[in-house]
Amino acid sequence: MPELQSATESTMNGVVDQLLTPAENLPGPPRFVNEWLKANIVPWNFAGINPGVFYNEMRRWWCGLMLHSGISLTERMTLFWHNHFATNEAAVQDGRFVYQHNQLLRRHALGNFKELVRLVTIDKAMLDFLDGRFNKKDYRLQENYARELQELFTIGIADNNGNPNYTQQDVVEAARTLTGWDWLGDHNAGVVCNILSGHDITNKTVYGKTITGNINGGPELAALLDIIFEKEETARYVIRKLYRFFVYTDSPLTPVAPISSEVEEGIIAPLAAAFRQSGWEISTVLRTLLTSQHFYDPEIIAAQIKSPVDHLVGTARALRTAVIGGDQFDYLMQAIQLRATRLGMELLAPPGVQGWQFYRPWISTSTLPQRRADTDALIDGTDVTIVDMLNPIFTGPIYRNGTTKLNVLAYAKQFASFADDPEQLTADIAEHLLAYPASPKTLGKLRDALLQGQPAYEWASASEQVKETRLRSLLKTVMRTPNYQLI
Repeated sequence: MPELQSATESTMNGVVDQLLTPAENLPGPPRFVNEWLKANIVPWNFAGINPGVFYNEMRRWWCGLMLHSGISLTERMTLFWHNHFATNEAAVQDGRFVYQHNQLLRRHALGNFKELVRLVTIDKAMLDFLDGRFNKKDYRLQENYARELQELFTIGIADNNGNPNYTQQDVVEAARTLTGWDWLGDHNAGVVCNILSGHDITNKTVYGKTITGNINGGPELAALLDIIFEKEETARYVIRKLYRFFVYTDSPLTPVAPISSEVEEGIIAPLAAAFRQSGWEISTVLRTLLTSQHFYDPEIIAAQIKSPVDHLVGTARALRTAVIGGDQFDYLMQAIQLRATRLGMELLAPPGVQGWQFYRPWISTSTLPQRRADTDALIDGTDVTIVDMLNPIFTGPIYRNGTTKLNVLAYAKQFASFADDPEQLTADIAEHLLAYPASPKTLGKLRDALLQGQPAYEWASASEQVKETRLRSLLKTVMRTPNYQLI
């Protein structure tokens, strides 16, 4: 628990500084993805590549980045933007675009929101996913991206009172502004540019303001974003999504879900004003939120239901000293990404352009037993199969079969109470893993799971094999509590 110890020894501002410090270098791609990135195949979906192998490796890689992200919000914000600018790997024709899009979100996760929107607009994966590359003046006006740019990515379909923020004509005019974007050359290394023959160079009118036609689509894109970002509602819309993601929501995270008037005017409005005044700097507004008194209000501590990724990756993070490297690490990441998918959260494949609907949809009569079974499997170990490829052209699978394993003794030995005080050890582990203090009744059940009917004084002399078995029982019981489902 070195990160927890480091945080407790620091100040609030010191921890927030660490959380908001972007990584100096982006992580490199996983091994096989890297081989495919170097392959100049045009296009890859006709080259015999097995996309399932590619994407599963990417998911394992991303889960590993989350696990080892340290005291940093970079990966959490990458996940936030992945859901905000939702693209689905099945609808993007080249998996290398998916990887590059993921790295784009990571690179700008804590940077400037307006610049991120500009870059996403002309990103290959997004041009493919929402048909932006088919938006040509003499071919067919393609409104998909122009609509989602406003409805989902910036201003939102309506304000908190249900008043519309834009019209269908604004969508049409924005689509005209965005005509002509495509990439030239190789699918992998080709450059995205605005092609004059496909761009409408006449004037457009969005929100009653004129965008002067230009033979280059870049200035028009900048002008369109200036108009959208002048609207106060753009800042409020994004802040509402950040608030629901980091703090609390009493309704699913949808574009039109209302938020209480008290929170809207007392929290959202001033944060939105600060966001605009900062020039749309994400880290600035997050710092304001994370250092606010409201963020530490006991009423909203542990008020969110963990998403499947939070639930499973979070379990591995909490037990990080129990995680074994090498193939064992790959097996664990494979188990996590597959089980998150089964619970409805397949990384790289949100269910629609609106992304995942957070909060209560994660818990149901079918998913709650599955969540408990999943943590049981992580603690006890579960069999997995990984399919690898050694070259960009799919010439045959290479299978790795194994069983996940966590060193629960290594985890428990971090606590001074491990040696001879099982009751205190129970309390220490509960405090470490649960979102809020366990009740005396819950602590009693946890203690019983550890001692299994034996007197407490026998713990010190028990063999490590016996302790390991009992620790697994304790950890599974902790993770089956309602408290453990919250964040």
